[in-house]
Amino acid sequence: MTVLETVALYYDAWQNKRGDFSAVPLADDFEFSGPVASFGTAEGYRAMAAAAGQAVTRFAVRRQFVDGKTVCSIIDWEMAMPGTGRMTSAELLEVENGVIVRGELIYDAEALRRVMAQSGTCSPRIGE
Repeated sequence: MTVLETVALYYDAWQNKRGDFSAVPLADDFEFSGPVASFGTAEGYRAMAAAAGQAVTRFAVRRQFVDGKTVCSIIDWEMAMPGTGRMTSAELLEVENGVIVRGELIYDAEALRRVMAQSGTCSPRIGE
């Protein structure tokens, strides 16, 4: 499986499976960092994705660039949370031997953090 084919499984989980990452090859110690939440295990990330995926109403990969084992994707997405609007992000996913080992999501999360604070939703940190 190529790096892009592996990453396609990841985005298919967001686009078509409402955050169900059970078929996505994530390393057990998958490291993910983002402006709202960070994780140090695939288990933690999968739990977050399953919950967040229920609120994602639109998810489109606009462009992708490959640099060796790293894929950078430019993404437009929306959530069913009033006040968040369309969010555009860049995401770096690192793949080793057909398994995603690291992810970094970069976007302006001010509106999402504001909505989460108003609803009382907390954001997990690495290791949780």
